[in-house]
Amino acid sequence: MKPLDITRFRRDQEFSKLLVGRRDIDIVIAALELSRDADPDLSFEPSLAWIQQRADELTGQLAGCSDEKAMLRCIVNCLASEYGLHGDESCYECPESSFLDQVIQTGTGLPITLSVLYCAVAERVGVPLKLVPAPQHVVCRLVTDHEAVYVDPFFEGRVLSEAECLAWLSVRTQLDPRDLLPTLRPASPRVVIERMLLNLKNLYVKQANWLSLWPVQYRLTALNPGVVEASRDLGLVAAYCGKHGQAISILRDCLSEVSAQDREVLVKQISDSERKLALWN
Repeated sequence: MKPLDITRFRRDQEFSKLLVGRRDIDIVIAALELSRDADPDLSFEPSLAWIQQRADELTGQLAGCSDEKAMLRCIVNCLASEYGLHGDESCYECPESSFLDQVIQTGTGLPITLSVLYCAVAERVGVPLKLVPAPQHVVCRLVTDHEAVYVDPFFEGRVLSEAECLAWLSVRTQLDPRDLLPTLRPASPRVVIERMLLNLKNLYVKQANWLSLWPVQYRLTALNPGVVEASRDLGLVAAYCGKHGQAISILRDCLSEVSAQDREVLVKQISDSERKLALWN
């Protein structure tokens, strides 16, 4: 398959690092780079300032805490109680819930976006809170000298023991707690960004919002070079957006690698795109 034109990411310093396998990613900046797809004029400074302001407010309060668990509860009180960060069911139908700047403005977001904010504030005050990619619902984990504790920013920052977190996730996912335990390890920056992109992809597909899906799928395909399913989806999205020249090129390149069933779909789409392109010319 032909390589994508990654010069389109020249403004995206952190996403560009992901494309070459680097792990020294500023996840807040990377998340804001995704937000900029929806708002090309987005300034990152207000969001970065908000995070630093919350850290500055917490610095004095944390000095009086007896241990890291107490520090965590202080962070939760600041972000959930004072500034109202939380989630609700409407977030799953709203793309803004995936955009860090919008979540800061509205106070509502998806579990993963809220978790990015929690971890960013905690990092700035020296609390090693980590985002963990549990199935269906991201949470944050803090490992102390005595135990691992979890915070769920979506449900107003409730703090759970490991046993409580596993039991709740088991009910939610219908998976055995023993199978869930490995998912409670810290996520790499790539995993975080890819999951944020997949959340947007699933929503935009549901809404048939192909123009908004195009940059999302382009990023997913760039992160997964050589994965034919990603290129296939990019070609189809290109066609749905009216980018028929690109669609033809991408889909033709996929034909030799897809299943017979997919090949039939792609051949039909290529023919349709060729017909539309001929009419326009």
